[in-house]
Amino acid sequence: MSHETEAGEGSASTDVSSAQRAQGGARGVDVVLLKMPNHNMDYPHLAVPTLTAALRRNFLKVKQQDVNVLLRDFLLTEEMLKDLAYRFLPGLAKAHIGSPAEFDRIRNALVYLHYLDEHIGFARVEQTKKKLQARAYEQVFCSTEESGIATLIFVLTGMLHIVIDLALTYAEAGGELDNPVTNFLHRKVLEVAELKPRVVGFSVIQIQRKATLWFARNLKPLLGDGKIVIGGPDASTFKEEYLEGHDYIDFAFLKEAETTFLEFLRGKPLEQIDGLVYRDAQGNIQVNEPKYDIRLSTFRPDFDDYDLDKFLLPTLPLSTSRGCAFAKCTFCNHYKTYSGYYSNDAVKTVDNIEFLVKRYNTRFFHFVDDMLEVQEGTAIAEELIKRNLDVNILTYARFEPQFTEERILELWHKAGIRVVEWGLESASQEVLKKMIKGVSIRKVQEILDLSTKKGIVNKLMLFHNYPGETVEQLKMTVDFLRKNVLEKKVRPFFTVRGKLELRLFTPLEMTSRDYSKSPFRKRYERSSSFDSLLGYADEDDYPKKVEYIAEFINEMAGYLQKNNIFSTNDENMSLDLLILDLKNRGFQTAVNVQ
Repeated sequence: MSHETEAGEGSASTDVSSAQRAQGGARGVDVVLLKMPNHNMDYPHLAVPTLTAALRRNFLKVKQQDVNVLLRDFLLTEEMLKDLAYRFLPGLAKAHIGSPAEFDRIRNALVYLHYLDEHIGFARVEQTKKKLQARAYEQVFCSTEESGIATLIFVLTGMLHIVIDLALTYAEAGGELDNPVTNFLHRKVLEVAELKPRVVGFSVIQIQRKATLWFARNLKPLLGDGKIVIGGPDASTFKEEYLEGHDYIDFAFLKEAETTFLEFLRGKPLEQIDGLVYRDAQGNIQVNEPKYDIRLSTFRPDFDDYDLDKFLLPTLPLSTSRGCAFAKCTFCNHYKTYSGYYSNDAVKTVDNIEFLVKRYNTRFFHFVDDMLEVQEGTAIAEELIKRNLDVNILTYARFEPQFTEERILELWHKAGIRVVEWGLESASQEVLKKMIKGVSIRKVQEILDLSTKKGIVNKLMLFHNYPGETVEQLKMTVDFLRKNVLEKKVRPFFTVRGKLELRLFTPLEMTSRDYSKSPFRKRYERSSSFDSLLGYADEDDYPKKVEYIAEFINEMAGYLQKNNIFSTNDENMSLDLLILDLKNRGFQTAVNVQ
């Protein structure tokens, strides 16, 4: 293994003052970093372990914890499932009898829980969950009965998003039911307070906002002079709005925070820290725009002291680059999370993979880059092959023309890149042109043909209802997906059910602000400053689109059942890697990828 590291990786700064060290020692820890619900529990998120790595290499004492996975592990027990099914959710349903939308969500959760209890039993559900956590995958996925239960568990983890969200909303409204979700979180609040940290930090994406704010509000009175900070995509989007509405949030960090957070902890004057939102001496909120030195980026996460045994799959996330090399799609703003596009050196990336394999005893990785660019991915593949590393990788990619070169996808597969989720969005060339996707459907099909030939499993990221999309253009997308699924060139993966989300600060959203140029018949303004999704009026033909998609999904449900293919979505994104690996090692699995 090469011991070369990217800037700062594996090295340590020595300018942490003795006073800071003494304070950290007295307190027990300098920083507590938390990831809150709601999120999946298949494998860990990358943000907190990345920041932890940056701080620990500079001698700071850090405690990191994924509260989301611990809460879900707690709820996925026989005792708590019974409590949800027969006490808490029925009580919640009574409290929401006058709110049809919430009542229906609760009722659907109850129906599913009662089905599980009647046909499987909650004790059996907990047993299978523990087998997944114990990595007994041969035992689970080579058994028809056990694999069936495992599949239902992933459905259940998706349902828990709703349960946790409703429980937090109910608590915020002053609900009097004994609440298992907030009870658990209250215990975590006390645990964090007992550590007496200088700073507690939260990495926040939109779906984590509600739990993060609840936790921070309850924690702040117990921290003494300790500070609460937030970072991540949600903070970068809303900036001062977090501090304006929440006096218990002390600071927000924008975009990459590996260096700026360290400067903050070392006592650098606030006005000199780039990418920081803070209150000045007069209480006025100030926003320092981010300026980031990409050479100081941390690409090797630190999962030490993370509860990895609570996750259901053995996969670890890893970034090989940040931002998007294309960054032109009109509906997207995800690439704005970073200071631009930049990639890690291929040798250093494989150094990181090799380190993680040995440190955490896994062979499964998800490259969470916005896209794995062709040249970068091929250089990584060549280095993996050179070192003869036995790994299984899932990655996102874009249909770049270079993928029609036969050697590239052959190298990718040989290196262990087994599953590629391709960003296509639509199979209508006219719609793709409006999106500024810069891809040709003819080339897309050529790449899918070649990728299948080389042994890679293809998944297509699609959605419907881009402005101006006709029913016929939607049918082109659905029919393209159907054709490639039936020809076994694409893994059944039905994101086409997703409707266009009009996201704040995307090129499409910015254009729609001008009524004379807006592609929408009508757009609705945000109901609050924290809304990042905007509503819009559908065209009159939208019901026909919904009907066609529903017919297709029903057809595909039969296809999945007939071919014993498990349903895949965000709850079990990397399970494909695991099943493929079992098959490659000679096991007869009870479920298939395609």
